[in-house]
Amino acid sequence: MLGVWMWPESVRLRGAGPVFEECRRAGITDVFFLTKGLSGTTAWPSLLAPPMDEGRDLLGEALGAAHERGIRLHAWFTSASDAHYCGEHPEAALCHFTKGPGQEVVSIADADYRRFMEELLADLLARYPLDGVHLDYIRYNHLLYGWSEADRAMIAEAGADLDRLDALMRATFYGDSPDREAIFDAYRAGDPDTRILAGVRRSNVLRFASALAGVVRDAGVTLSMALMPEGAYDDTAFADLHYGQDYGKLAEIADLLLPMAYSGAYGKDARWTAQVARGTVRCAAGRAKVMTGLHAYEGGTAVTLKADRRAAERVEGTDGVCLFREGAFAWVWADGGQITLSNPTRRALTSCTARRGDAVLTRSVAVEPGGTAELHLPFSPDEVRVFAGGEIPAVVVRMMTPEMRVDAPKNLKP
Repeated sequence: MLGVWMWPESVRLRGAGPVFEECRRAGITDVFFLTKGLSGTTAWPSLLAPPMDEGRDLLGEALGAAHERGIRLHAWFTSASDAHYCGEHPEAALCHFTKGPGQEVVSIADADYRRFMEELLADLLARYPLDGVHLDYIRYNHLLYGWSEADRAMIAEAGADLDRLDALMRATFYGDSPDREAIFDAYRAGDPDTRILAGVRRSNVLRFASALAGVVRDAGVTLSMALMPEGAYDDTAFADLHYGQDYGKLAEIADLLLPMAYSGAYGKDARWTAQVARGTVRCAAGRAKVMTGLHAYEGGTAVTLKADRRAAERVEGTDGVCLFREGAFAWVWADGGQITLSNPTRRALTSCTARRGDAVLTRSVAVEPGGTAELHLPFSPDEVRVFAGGEIPAVVVRMMTPEMRVDAPKNLKP
């Protein structure tokens, strides 16, 4: 499996046909298409939420182009982030420890929002022959959030001492010299109050995810989930308290887990990527497939992405990798020394560096957004990097993929 996350702007600006043709040429098997974003708008004409693009069915366009090319398409939902819903239902907003309700993130414990999401998914699945639903943001966003009066009552009812938790929170995050590990160290030591707090957060996340999983299961399509990487660590204190994501429990209701092993964003290398992939496989325990998410720009380069992909795919029990995201990196097609650059990004590409062994060659290029360029090199490169000005290089995914036979997409359920 080779997947890619995709924003609707790719289809809006360049057309579904050209976008998915490049994906087919690259050997992409699965596209995770943003169908409900952070703003709460939808990529299909729903009566339950405002549209991303009035009068245009971006999801329908993408789905048709994907299936014509034998590519599976998953509807990607940023589940508990919904600025529109928060605007209409401010009481449902996730509450900060000291600042009160926010404006974009919905409390994952809010029962009315959970029912709204169930209705939205049911409407979607009744109207489109999707291959899957992909849940993102099925978590708390930070330990400082999730402290409304209703949240506090829930934590107290579970048996925790709220005054003691307040003291630990203030010791961890506030004051002139906060101890950033205070509440996490207490959890690691088996402290009962922090264990109860984490248990409540995990239960709320699982209840929300299970409700949506039930809708997806009734439709008979694949359910996948994007997960923060810390849940794959041996030490889960950070993940349990901050996010409430229990990999093992989520693997019981999902068909496919995608840990977001974004090495560049974490200042890590390919060994860490393999560690996250390995930990996810261990937690999944054969109940769900595992596809490692890789960050293909903003800190990632052609070199680091190549290393990350190799490291992830060598982990026994994984089923492939997924790149974040289409439209943010340049495609490079290599046929011997004949190179084609395709630029779906928003920045002009200005130079290209190719390497084979010790031989390195740099060429100036001028490839505007949406454009392509042909280069002929005196050797067949082992790696290619493309740069946009003197800034961080636009990542290149170099593929030498034969023409793919178009088949009907296969369901991914184990």
